[in-house]
Amino acid sequence: MRSALLRGRTFAVAAPALALLATAAPPAVAAASPAGSAYGASASVSLLAGVLGDTGVLGDKGISVDTGKLAPSSTDGPTSASIVDVPLKGLVTAKAVTSSAKQDSDRTIRSKAAIVDAALPVLAPLAGRTPKASVISSECKSTADGITASSDLANLDLGRIGELPAGTGANRKLGVPGVLQVIVNEQIKHSDGSLTVNALHVKLLGGETLGALGSGDIVLASSTCGKVAPAVVTPPTTPVKPPAPGPGQVTIVPAGAPETGDGTLAAVTEQ
Repeated sequence: MRSALLRGRTFAVAAPALALLATAAPPAVAAASPAGSAYGASASVSLLAGVLGDTGVLGDKGISVDTGKLAPSSTDGPTSASIVDVPLKGLVTAKAVTSSAKQDSDRTIRSKAAIVDAALPVLAPLAGRTPKASVISSECKSTADGITASSDLANLDLGRIGELPAGTGANRKLGVPGVLQVIVNEQIKHSDGSLTVNALHVKLLGGETLGALGSGDIVLASSTCGKVAPAVVTPPTTPVKPPAPGPGQVTIVPAGAPETGDGTLAAVTEQ
Protein backbone atom coordinates (compact mmCIF):
# COMPACT_ATOMS: atom_id res chain seq x y z
CA MET A 1 0.00 0.00 0.00
CA ARG A 2 2.82 2.40 0.88
CA SER A 3 4.63 1.79 -2.41
CA ALA A 4 1.41 2.38 -4.35
CA LEU A 5 0.85 5.70 -2.62
CA LEU A 6 4.42 6.81 -3.30
CA ARG A 7 4.09 6.03 -6.97
CA GLY A 8 1.06 8.26 -7.18
CA ARG A 9 2.78 11.39 -5.83
CA THR A 10 4.95 13.99 -7.46
CA PHE A 11 7.96 15.35 -5.58
CA ALA A 12 9.64 18.69 -6.32
CA VAL A 13 13.38 19.03 -5.64
CA ALA A 14 15.05 22.42 -5.52
CA ALA A 15 17.77 23.11 -8.11
CA PRO A 16 20.53 23.59 -5.49
CA ALA A 17 19.67 20.17 -4.06
CA LEU A 18 19.97 18.59 -7.50
CA ALA A 19 23.36 20.20 -7.98
CA LEU A 20 24.49 18.85 -4.62
CA LEU A 21 23.36 15.34 -5.55
CA ALA A 22 25.20 15.57 -8.85
CA THR A 23 28.48 16.60 -7.25
CA ALA A 24 28.15 14.11 -4.40
CA ALA A 25 27.75 11.08 -6.66
CA PRO A 26 30.91 8.93 -6.64
CA PRO A 27 32.75 8.68 -9.98
CA ALA A 28 32.51 5.45 -11.93
CA VAL A 29 35.42 3.08 -11.29
CA ALA A 30 36.88 1.31 -14.31
CA ALA A 31 37.00 -2.44 -14.02
CA ALA A 32 40.49 -3.88 -13.67
CA SER A 33 41.84 -5.77 -16.67
CA PRO A 34 42.15 -9.54 -16.31
CA ALA A 35 45.64 -10.89 -15.61
CA GLY A 36 45.59 -12.76 -18.92
CA SER A 37 43.31 -13.07 -21.95
CA ALA A 38 43.16 -14.55 -25.44
CA TYR A 39 40.90 -14.92 -28.44
CA GLY A 40 40.98 -16.85 -31.69
CA ALA A 41 40.13 -14.25 -34.31
CA SER A 42 38.57 -10.87 -34.97
CA ALA A 43 37.81 -8.75 -38.02
CA SER A 44 36.73 -5.15 -38.48
CA VAL A 45 36.93 -4.25 -42.17
CA SER A 46 35.22 -2.38 -44.97
CA LEU A 47 35.65 -4.24 -48.27
CA LEU A 48 35.38 -2.88 -51.77
CA ALA A 49 32.87 -4.37 -54.17
CA GLY A 50 33.83 -7.70 -55.74
CA VAL A 51 36.76 -8.47 -53.41
CA LEU A 52 35.43 -11.95 -52.59
CA GLY A 53 33.94 -12.48 -56.04
CA ASP A 54 30.35 -12.96 -57.08
CA THR A 55 30.07 -16.22 -55.14
CA GLY A 56 31.57 -14.90 -51.90
CA VAL A 57 29.56 -14.57 -48.73
CA LEU A 58 29.69 -10.80 -49.16
CA GLY A 59 28.75 -11.02 -52.84
CA ASP A 60 29.74 -8.24 -55.22
CA LYS A 61 28.68 -5.41 -52.91
CA GLY A 62 31.02 -3.41 -50.76
CA ILE A 63 30.22 -4.03 -47.11
CA SER A 64 31.50 -3.42 -43.58
CA VAL A 65 32.11 -6.37 -41.26
CA ASP A 66 32.78 -6.32 -37.51
CA THR A 67 32.88 -9.80 -35.96
CA GLY A 68 34.07 -8.94 -32.46
CA LYS A 69 36.39 -11.38 -30.72
CA LEU A 70 35.75 -15.04 -31.51
CA ALA A 71 36.34 -17.72 -28.84
CA PRO A 72 37.45 -15.25 -26.14
CA SER A 73 38.82 -16.36 -22.76
CA SER A 74 40.41 -14.70 -19.73
CA THR A 75 41.77 -15.47 -16.29
CA ASP A 76 38.55 -13.94 -14.91
CA GLY A 77 36.56 -16.56 -16.83
CA PRO A 78 35.72 -18.36 -18.93
CA THR A 79 39.29 -19.64 -18.90
CA SER A 80 38.90 -21.50 -22.20
CA ALA A 81 36.76 -21.30 -25.34
CA SER A 82 36.45 -23.03 -28.70
CA ILE A 83 34.35 -23.01 -31.86
CA VAL A 84 34.42 -25.27 -34.92
CA ASP A 85 33.87 -24.81 -38.65
CA VAL A 86 34.33 -21.07 -38.55
CA PRO A 87 33.34 -19.00 -41.60
CA LEU A 88 34.52 -15.55 -40.51
CA LYS A 89 32.02 -13.75 -42.75
CA GLY A 90 33.84 -15.19 -45.76
CA LEU A 91 37.04 -13.35 -44.86
CA VAL A 92 38.65 -16.28 -43.06
CA THR A 93 37.66 -19.93 -42.69
CA ALA A 94 38.95 -22.41 -40.12
CA LYS A 95 38.27 -25.93 -38.94
CA ALA A 96 38.63 -24.95 -35.27
CA VAL A 97 39.44 -21.89 -33.15
CA THR A 98 40.50 -22.23 -29.50
CA SER A 99 41.86 -20.05 -26.70
CA SER A 100 42.72 -20.28 -23.01
CA ALA A 101 44.00 -17.98 -20.26
CA LYS A 102 44.89 -19.24 -16.80
CA GLN A 103 46.83 -18.15 -13.72
CA ASP A 104 48.56 -20.82 -11.63
CA SER A 105 48.79 -20.94 -7.85
CA ASP A 106 52.31 -19.51 -8.10
CA ARG A 107 50.78 -16.51 -9.98
CA THR A 108 52.27 -17.55 -13.35
CA ILE A 109 50.01 -16.42 -16.22
CA ARG A 110 49.65 -18.49 -19.39
CA SER A 111 47.55 -17.37 -22.38
CA LYS A 112 47.31 -19.00 -25.79
CA ALA A 113 45.17 -19.07 -28.93
CA ALA A 114 45.15 -21.27 -32.01
CA ILE A 115 43.43 -21.64 -35.38
CA VAL A 116 43.54 -24.99 -37.18
CA ASP A 117 43.32 -25.38 -40.97
CA ALA A 118 42.94 -21.65 -41.66
CA ALA A 119 42.32 -20.03 -45.04
CA LEU A 120 42.08 -16.35 -45.98
CA PRO A 121 39.85 -15.94 -49.07
CA VAL A 122 39.94 -12.17 -48.60
CA LEU A 123 43.62 -12.14 -49.68
CA ALA A 124 43.16 -14.37 -52.73
CA PRO A 125 43.04 -11.47 -55.26
CA LEU A 126 46.52 -10.36 -54.17
CA ALA A 127 48.05 -13.75 -53.43
CA GLY A 128 46.98 -15.39 -56.70
CA ARG A 129 45.45 -18.20 -54.67
CA THR A 130 43.81 -18.51 -51.26
CA PRO A 131 46.48 -18.16 -48.50
CA LYS A 132 46.42 -21.08 -46.07
CA ALA A 133 48.09 -22.39 -42.91
CA SER A 134 47.66 -25.67 -41.07
CA VAL A 135 48.10 -23.96 -37.68
CA ILE A 136 48.22 -20.32 -36.64
CA SER A 137 48.91 -19.95 -32.92
CA SER A 138 50.30 -17.62 -30.28
CA GLU A 139 51.12 -17.90 -26.60
CA CYS A 140 52.60 -15.87 -23.79
CA LYS A 141 53.82 -16.59 -20.27
CA SER A 142 54.26 -14.09 -17.46
CA THR A 143 56.20 -14.58 -14.22
CA ALA A 144 57.89 -12.25 -11.75
CA ASP A 145 60.98 -12.49 -13.99
CA GLY A 146 59.16 -11.03 -17.02
CA ILE A 147 56.95 -11.92 -20.01
CA THR A 148 57.85 -14.16 -22.94
CA ALA A 149 55.78 -14.59 -26.11
CA SER A 150 55.92 -16.53 -29.38
CA SER A 151 53.89 -17.42 -32.46
CA ASP A 152 53.71 -20.42 -34.77
CA LEU A 153 52.46 -20.34 -38.36
CA ALA A 154 52.81 -23.90 -39.61
CA ASN A 155 52.78 -24.34 -43.42
CA LEU A 156 51.81 -20.72 -44.04
CA ASP A 157 51.45 -20.00 -47.77
CA LEU A 158 50.84 -16.36 -48.70
CA GLY A 159 51.35 -16.86 -52.45
CA ARG A 160 52.54 -13.74 -54.26
CA ILE A 161 52.26 -11.61 -51.11
CA GLY A 162 55.62 -12.89 -49.88
CA GLU A 163 57.54 -15.58 -48.04
CA LEU A 164 58.68 -15.71 -44.44
CA PRO A 165 62.20 -16.89 -43.56
CA ALA A 166 62.65 -19.66 -41.02
CA GLY A 167 62.84 -18.48 -37.43
CA THR A 168 60.98 -15.23 -38.07
CA GLY A 169 61.37 -12.85 -35.13
CA ALA A 170 58.84 -10.48 -33.64
CA ASN A 171 56.99 -7.92 -35.76
CA ARG A 172 57.99 -9.23 -39.19
CA LYS A 173 56.20 -7.21 -41.90
CA LEU A 174 55.47 -7.86 -45.57
CA GLY A 175 52.79 -6.92 -48.06
CA VAL A 176 51.91 -4.50 -50.85
CA PRO A 177 52.56 -0.76 -50.26
CA GLY A 178 49.35 1.24 -49.97
CA VAL A 179 47.20 -1.88 -50.22
CA LEU A 180 48.11 -4.48 -47.61
CA GLN A 181 50.41 -5.05 -44.67
CA VAL A 182 50.82 -8.43 -42.98
CA ILE A 183 52.49 -8.50 -39.55
CA VAL A 184 53.67 -11.89 -38.33
CA ASN A 185 54.35 -12.55 -34.63
CA GLU A 186 53.21 -9.04 -33.75
CA GLN A 187 54.21 -8.17 -30.18
CA ILE A 188 52.77 -5.06 -28.51
CA LYS A 189 53.97 -3.79 -25.12
CA HIS A 190 51.36 -1.79 -23.22
CA SER A 191 51.85 1.04 -20.73
CA ASP A 192 50.68 -1.12 -17.80
CA GLY A 193 53.47 -3.64 -18.45
CA SER A 194 51.28 -6.24 -20.19
CA LEU A 195 52.15 -7.72 -23.58
CA THR A 196 49.95 -8.83 -26.48
CA VAL A 197 51.15 -11.22 -29.18
CA ASN A 198 49.14 -11.60 -32.41
CA ALA A 199 50.23 -14.53 -34.55
CA LEU A 200 48.95 -12.83 -37.72
CA HIS A 201 47.68 -9.27 -38.16
CA VAL A 202 46.34 -8.35 -41.60
CA LYS A 203 45.93 -4.63 -42.28
CA LEU A 204 43.91 -3.53 -45.30
CA LEU A 205 45.24 -0.06 -46.05
CA GLY A 206 42.41 1.21 -48.25
CA GLY A 207 43.42 3.79 -50.80
CA GLU A 208 42.73 3.78 -54.53
CA THR A 209 45.83 1.83 -55.55
CA LEU A 210 45.39 -0.91 -58.13
CA GLY A 211 44.46 -4.11 -56.33
CA ALA A 212 43.08 -2.37 -53.23
CA LEU A 213 40.83 -4.59 -51.12
CA GLY A 214 39.41 -2.15 -48.61
CA SER A 215 40.39 -0.97 -45.13
CA GLY A 216 40.45 -2.43 -41.64
CA ASP A 217 42.09 -5.14 -39.54
CA ILE A 218 41.97 -8.91 -39.21
CA VAL A 219 43.74 -10.45 -36.20
CA LEU A 220 44.31 -14.18 -35.88
CA ALA A 221 45.37 -15.95 -32.65
CA SER A 222 45.84 -13.19 -30.06
CA SER A 223 47.22 -13.73 -26.53
CA THR A 224 47.80 -11.19 -23.75
CA CYS A 225 49.68 -11.57 -20.45
CA GLY A 226 49.77 -9.01 -17.67
CA LYS A 227 52.79 -8.13 -15.57
CA VAL A 228 53.36 -10.24 -12.46
CA ALA A 229 54.75 -8.31 -9.51
CA PRO A 230 57.59 -9.94 -7.52
CA ALA A 231 56.45 -11.79 -4.42
CA VAL A 232 56.79 -9.86 -1.17
CA VAL A 233 59.17 -11.73 1.15
CA THR A 234 58.77 -11.02 4.87
CA PRO A 235 62.16 -11.21 6.66
CA PRO A 236 62.32 -13.49 9.72
CA THR A 237 61.86 -11.73 13.03
CA THR A 238 64.76 -11.65 15.54
CA PRO A 239 63.92 -13.24 18.93
CA VAL A 240 63.63 -10.70 21.73
CA LYS A 241 66.22 -11.25 24.50
CA PRO A 242 65.07 -10.83 28.12
CA PRO A 243 66.41 -7.64 29.71
CA ALA A 244 69.46 -7.84 31.96
CA PRO A 245 68.85 -7.27 35.69
CA GLY A 246 68.94 -3.62 36.63
CA PRO A 247 67.90 -1.15 39.31
CA GLY A 248 64.46 -1.74 40.79
CA GLN A 249 64.48 -5.49 40.18
CA VAL A 250 64.10 -8.00 43.03
CA THR A 251 66.97 -10.47 43.62
CA ILE A 252 66.50 -13.55 45.79
CA VAL A 253 69.69 -14.51 47.63
CA PRO A 254 69.84 -18.25 48.44
CA ALA A 255 70.10 -19.35 52.07
CA GLY A 256 73.62 -19.97 53.26
CA ALA A 257 75.15 -17.31 51.10
CA PRO A 258 77.69 -15.14 52.93
CA GLU A 259 75.41 -12.10 52.62
CA THR A 260 72.73 -13.76 54.83
CA GLY A 261 74.76 -13.99 58.05
CA ASP A 262 74.29 -17.39 59.75
CA GLY A 263 72.31 -18.91 56.89
CA THR A 264 69.17 -19.51 58.88
CA LEU A 265 67.05 -17.33 56.55
CA ALA A 266 67.08 -16.40 52.89
CA ALA A 267 67.48 -12.66 52.57
CA VAL A 268 65.44 -10.70 50.04
CA THR A 269 67.13 -7.47 49.11
CA GLU A 270 65.89 -4.55 46.98
CA GLN A 271 68.42 -3.24 44.44
